[in-house]
Amino acid sequence: MDNKKLLILGGYGNTGQLIARLLLQETNAELILAGRSIKKADNLATLLNDRFEGDRVTGICADASDVENLKQAFHGVDMVIVASSTAEYAKYVAVTALEVGIDYMDIQYSTEKTSLLKSMTSEIEKAGRCFITDGGFHPGLPAALVHYVAQHYDKLEKANVGSVIKVNWARLSLAESTAYEFMAELTDFESLVFKKGKWEKARLQGMLDYITMDFGRGFDRQYAVPMFMEEMRCIPETYPSLSETGFYVGGFNWFVDWLIFPLAAILLKLFPKRAAKPTTKLMSWGLKTFSKPPYGTLLKVESAGIKDGKPITEDVTLYHEDGYMFTAIPVVACLLQYLDGSIKKPGLWTQANIVETNRLMKDMERMGVDITIQVQ
Repeated sequence: MDNKKLLILGGYGNTGQLIARLLLQETNAELILAGRSIKKADNLATLLNDRFEGDRVTGICADASDVENLKQAFHGVDMVIVASSTAEYAKYVAVTALEVGIDYMDIQYSTEKTSLLKSMTSEIEKAGRCFITDGGFHPGLPAALVHYVAQHYDKLEKANVGSVIKVNWARLSLAESTAYEFMAELTDFESLVFKKGKWEKARLQGMLDYITMDFGRGFDRQYAVPMFMEEMRCIPETYPSLSETGFYVGGFNWFVDWLIFPLAAILLKLFPKRAAKPTTKLMSWGLKTFSKPPYGTLLKVESAGIKDGKPITEDVTLYHEDGYMFTAIPVVACLLQYLDGSIKKPGLWTQANIVETNRLMKDMERMGVDITIQVQ
């Protein structure tokens, strides 16, 4: 594995610093922690250099909205990892990475970002760069879980992936930009499900096309509504025997799910700028006030099909008590494959569809993700 230099934009943030720690633990890569506060970047770099051997971390000031600043920051770097709440500046980061001639990875969910990167596909391929988008656990793992279970069937017929995120929000400190991006993600997404051979738009933002899934671990059986992930689009084409697939997200608490979400979705559609702050504050209050234990983050695929002429089912559950760590671990597991060259190839890829899933699962488990497999 070559000694690569990786720049983490948002490197001292909640997820960015976990990615940095895991990369130092798992690889010999050199890291640049970048953000608007040079003091925070330097302080974390010093702390990490004290903890890990090799003096491999430096901190710099970088502004995702400043193209010239980004060009300077990207000089001499092999890849930029976008771990900050900067989806609105995705164009600057991606275009600058392509212009400078470095690879790219992000962990953001954004339909606008996805459209932008898709429009750059031919340029990315011509430049010979490797762009990996939608990293983390969701997006990032739902389609990967389908790929993982599919190899155990002769004929895969059903594969639904669901998630539940239960966080002690009262103890969590969120930057306003992060809170707003989180809110935008949950109120501005496509609700599509694949049934009877085609993707269909769910009714009433998925509230009328929910499924129930037994998540276990004290979460038990809960409803989950469809939330389309770009990484899932290719799944029916990859496995033509599928009659049903999709990604479904579980609720947070009754107040947020049934009152705040519908209200926020309407207000943000009608008044996107004026409603941003009040709906974000309302969401934050609802999460902190009404969320109750148990806490943890969980992703599960429920699949069914035929093996050796007999019907079987396979459920795979991934769990981590810390949502930020559950985001960082799959990113680093993907980067391990990128750094050794096994998935470093030109083009635009989603994390879920570029990784080798057996290795991904083993590496995630080694780094702390609890994996449970049930076959019947």
